[in-house]
Amino acid sequence: MTRTTTRCAAALLALAGLAAPARADDADMALYARALDWLVAQQHDNGGFGQVPGQPPGEIGITGLVLKGLADAPQPYRDKHRAAAEKAAAFLLQHRQEDGSFSQGRSGLSTYRTSIAIMSLGALDRARHRDVILRAAEWLKGEQLTEPNGAGPDDPNHGGFGYDPSGQRPDADMSNTQLALAALHDAGVPPDDPVFQRALIFLNRCQNSSEVNPGVGQLRPLDDGGFIYDPGLDRNKSAALEHADGKVSFVSYASMTYGGLMSLVYAGRSADDPAVQAALRWIGSNYTLDENRGLGVRQQDPRANQQGLYYFYHSFAKCLAALGEPTIETEQGERPWARDLFDALHARVQPDGSFRNEHDRWWEKDPVLVTAYVINAMNHALPFLPADGE
Repeated sequence: MTRTTTRCAAALLALAGLAAPARADDADMALYARALDWLVAQQHDNGGFGQVPGQPPGEIGITGLVLKGLADAPQPYRDKHRAAAEKAAAFLLQHRQEDGSFSQGRSGLSTYRTSIAIMSLGALDRARHRDVILRAAEWLKGEQLTEPNGAGPDDPNHGGFGYDPSGQRPDADMSNTQLALAALHDAGVPPDDPVFQRALIFLNRCQNSSEVNPGVGQLRPLDDGGFIYDPGLDRNKSAALEHADGKVSFVSYASMTYGGLMSLVYAGRSADDPAVQAALRWIGSNYTLDENRGLGVRQQDPRANQQGLYYFYHSFAKCLAALGEPTIETEQGERPWARDLFDALHARVQPDGSFRNEHDRWWEKDPVLVTAYVINAMNHALPFLPADGE
């Protein structure tokens, strides 16, 4: 991993507003344009995208993901869809609460929704939305699970973020944590802020590496270097590997590992940090875009590896773009990851230009959500496509 890890110190490169991709070929840009046009056509009259069953049109998280994709799009696509982006931003702002958070109806998910709102409004116009972003970031800091929220240092959830609001049972996970840390990073919170330093405790407990994770409670790390969903009450108990002494372990999987590596970087970990090195080793040994590697093993069902595939693509591209290299070292040699991503997307696009997952876990049968993941992933990957002949 030598060449990749030496670049990890520069991983805090700007993730938005990337230059127009001169290296993408016509087929790649046709794929991009069709997906973006299809996605914009799904906007509701109120400016929102997506819909929670039984609630009015528009869902904050999906709308924010679409807005982030539109705001980060290269020219001329950004200008072409500026009106749709502004309309989506107005929808988000209608759901801003007095405490600075973003929530909607009775469905909760405030950490997830507020994090995405911070990132999307900042990508659209950071200066104009500065006060909204800073207030939301302060609310988000208060949602970190620590002593005031019922999670002391010995609690497995300490330092993480979860779906449940403050005052309820502590229940952190890597998905909400990586989103919250990305949002705080985008809001300008420095890595030496206590919120990131506390988060490192949770990140280490989610990593299958005994070098940084001594284990907590009944959990014992597997030492594969990747990340799991949470170190406490892991949601899929059937995936637990039981040891003779009563300890349990969980197999790492791809979407959490790429998100975990990005979170370590946001928290200021350097290229030679043992946790960073371990995550890169897992990525090098498990590199593929055919599946969300690890879920099939966890659930003892090879079909499960397609669950969360597009969420994985988004995490994959965001992480590797921030590392700043056009290739990633794997057991198969150096791979042009952006080219691999576009090839995978060319093979999966629907006739109308959208994307969808036949596996409905985590809402991935919703083509609006899935296509929003794809647009954001392509935005990160476009500048890293190899030039002709490379």
